[in-house]
Amino acid sequence: MKYLIYVDAWAPETSPVEHVVKAMRRGEKVEAAVLTVQAPFNRRVSQFTRRADRDAFRAERSRAAMAGIIERLSRAGVPFRASTEQGAPAERIAAVAEAVRANEILIGVRRHPGWLRRLMPSPAQEIAALTDVPVTLVARGKESSLERYVIPAAAGIAALATALFLIAD
Repeated sequence: MKYLIYVDAWAPETSPVEHVVKAMRRGEKVEAAVLTVQAPFNRRVSQFTRRADRDAFRAERSRAAMAGIIERLSRAGVPFRASTEQGAPAERIAAVAEAVRANEILIGVRRHPGWLRRLMPSPAQEIAALTDVPVTLVARGKESSLERYVIPAAAGIAALATALFLIAD
C-alpha cells in the first residue's frame, strides 16, 4: 500500500504516520511519499528578493515541516520518499498522488471546536474533486461531549423541524 502523506508547512501534523505504522503492524507492505506544497511568492516579494533566497526559504520551511514525520517514519522502519512542490496545494497533491501511484492520500488535522472547523475548511474536498485516489483525514485529539452529542442532536432537531416546516407548507 502506498500512502501520500501531505504535510502543511504552516501547521505540520504527524498523526498520519500512526495510520501508516498501524497498517504496517497489520502485516501490510507499506511505503510513504511525504509531500509539502509551498505557495508561490507574491510578485512584489519576488521582485525585491533573489530567487536563491526564496528557494532557500522554501527549502528550510519544508525541512522543518517534514522533520517530525520523517523521524517517525524512519524509527518505524517505513520506506519513504520526501518531496516539496510549489503551487496550489490541492492541485499539486492530486498530481503527485497520481504520479507516485498512491493508493491513499493522508492529511493530518487537529481537532478544533465546531465553530473553528467551519472557519478552517479542509482541502480534502478540493483534492477529492481532482483525483480518484481516496483522501483520508487523520485527526488527533478527542471530541468534547458537546461536539459528540449536543451538536449532532441539535443538527438532527433542526433538520426534522425543517422537514416538518416543508411538509406543512
